[in-house]
Amino acid sequence: MKKITTIFTIITLFSLSNSYAQLANGSVAPDFTLTDLNGTTHNLYDYIDDGYTVFLDFSAVWCPPCWGYHQSGALEDLYINHGPSGLPNVSATTTNDVMVFFIEGDGSSVAQLNGGSGSQGDWVTGTPYPIICTDGNPNSTSIANVYSIGYWPTVYQICPNRILTECGQTATPYSLVSACLPPPSQQNDARSFMTNSASSGCSSVTPEINVQNYGLSNLTSVKIDVSVNGLLQSTTIYDTTWNSTTSQYEPLNLNTLDIVDVLLDPITGLVNNDLISIDVSMPNGVVDADPSNNQTISYIVDLGFDNAYWDGDLSITVSGAEFVNSWYLKKVSNDLIIASGWGGETGASNWFPLEFEECYTLQSINGGGESYTVTDFVGNIVLQGTISLAEEFDNFSTGAEVWTGVEDEINNSINIYPNPVKDNLFIEGQYDYLEIFDLFGRLLISSNAKTEIDVSKLSSGTYVLEIISNNIKISEKIIISK
Repeated sequence: MKKITTIFTIITLFSLSNSYAQLANGSVAPDFTLTDLNGTTHNLYDYIDDGYTVFLDFSAVWCPPCWGYHQSGALEDLYINHGPSGLPNVSATTTNDVMVFFIEGDGSSVAQLNGGSGSQGDWVTGTPYPIICTDGNPNSTSIANVYSIGYWPTVYQICPNRILTECGQTATPYSLVSACLPPPSQQNDARSFMTNSASSGCSSVTPEINVQNYGLSNLTSVKIDVSVNGLLQSTTIYDTTWNSTTSQYEPLNLNTLDIVDVLLDPITGLVNNDLISIDVSMPNGVVDADPSNNQTISYIVDLGFDNAYWDGDLSITVSGAEFVNSWYLKKVSNDLIIASGWGGETGASNWFPLEFEECYTLQSINGGGESYTVTDFVGNIVLQGTISLAEEFDNFSTGAEVWTGVEDEINNSINIYPNPVKDNLFIEGQYDYLEIFDLFGRLLISSNAKTEIDVSKLSSGTYVLEIISNNIKISEKIIISK
């Protein structure tokens, strides 16, 4: 598993629904225009473009932890002492580099914000910074969907470069501002970075990076070099981008701070532990004015587990608490989600069956050190690792049909009977050794080659018998019936 972005901690409080998981650290903050309780309209990018670091407190009026953080005064102090000069309630000695919004994202009414029924208290009185109500007049709860709010409260910090981080209920939010990059100041400056570790594949790797115009001139082209183990593999002049609205490629033309996702060509012929490096340079055909603000894009190739048993359900276990981190298991060829969930899952299985000779990727979002294990139907551990970062990926591939077409192979070479069995299982034919697993992948019996295997201590149920002969695995379900 690759780890690209910065480790962070989340305090999980109240979930909104299973449909969303908060935006990953390093994501580009979506722009919005919202109207506060005083009728003032605010545009996020207007503040960003003026060099402000913006803090968004997404809360719900019924949520006790939201109320506790609101009452702590951390954001009140942040706004009064560091908010935009000249705005209501901002100190005359402000540092003038921060903006703060409280967004009641659950659609509660203005009356509830003022302490009405179902509310924790009066959220309005004494709050110096703008309060956004999402009861539909005029703002709606769609802003919570856009920001993928998975639980209340969710507090985001957005730097002047439009990059977002979930900062949690910190008592000293202003201490985080210094981590933001300074505003653009050069004519030709391109930033490059990765917001996730989607760098693994089953037979090839297709890198995806972000390029941001951090210069004052519009960005029309960059040079992208891709190397493997220090050897240059390709050079691309990236000067066109796909427009999903018009369904065609158009000339690249990024305004200051605009960001484009760049999907590079697949890299083939890789083996595990190859080192891929990506370098972005020459914005608008000239030397980058500040290459120091480019992220070092370099990662180790992980081609994952190969030849997983596909003819049966997986067992998926993810540690942690519910709603802490979300995960998705996807079929790579068509991006079909075949399973998903949160931390605290034990023995979850896939909704859609695995297919032979396919690549599957486990995508984990916003972890806090949780571990995961995915076991195939015959007990192979096909994925195992730790979810520590904003977004991580791990993958495995299923075997060919001939490997898993075990019934014909068993019938031709080995005879197993009776099935169902009560006490003794008989095996006729030449083989090296055998193992019997339960459906959770736990090894229950292991034996050298014998013609008679005592299974009397196993409870009634379905098990997987795996026979190994000349390094070839053949498997069959057996039923214990007492």
